[in-house]
Amino acid sequence: MRLSRVVAVARVYGPGRVYGLGRGLALLDDLNRRHRLDREPLTRQRERAVRAHLLQMTGDAPGAALLYREAAALTGNQVERRYLLDRARRLG
Repeated sequence: MRLSRVVAVARVYGPGRVYGLGRGLALLDDLNRRHRLDREPLTRQRERAVRAHLLQMTGDAPGAALLYREAAALTGNQVERRYLLDRARRLG
């Protein structure tokens, strides 16, 4: 639920960290500080996938590709893994 909110906020206010340029990454950073989403086994893969998506939206293709690969390595779902690796390949 928390990560879905991050995506929704990014769609409305933008993916960036700086007020006026977006709020998605700022919200994700805040949630990580409070809930350690990037360290919890049940959320770390999804956190990386969402962060990759937001970085892609900001134009940070290398950063997004790296995180898509990390997210792919953390999932046991082969369909999801292929999807994430495909996204990474498209970014370079």
